[in-house]
Amino acid sequence: MLIKTLLWSTRALAEYEGLLDYLLDEWNEEIAIRVTRELEETIQRIQDAPEQFPVLLKRKKVRRAVMSPQTSIFFKVSKTEVEIISLFDNRQNPGKRKL
Repeated sequence: MLIKTLLWSTRALAEYEGLLDYLLDEWNEEIAIRVTRELEETIQRIQDAPEQFPVLLKRKKVRRAVMSPQTSIFFKVSKTEVEIISLFDNRQNPGKRKL
């Protein structure tokens, strides 16, 4: 099985940094580490078998992986790459989701 190259969009990186800043400001380092581990595990699952996650937008071929009740990862898949396009806080209004 070929493992796909992982790419992060500029937007997804900014959202990840914002999430870490929030966790460190409002919670603590232990929670930030736990969330980072969950993110790494979910991304590994995405790389291993992206087709296990449902297509959310057929035209754009965007898939969604629910990392936790609070966070979803939106990504696109090509033959050789997986691109993380957004980390979304599920507690927000879904209308704010711009994919």
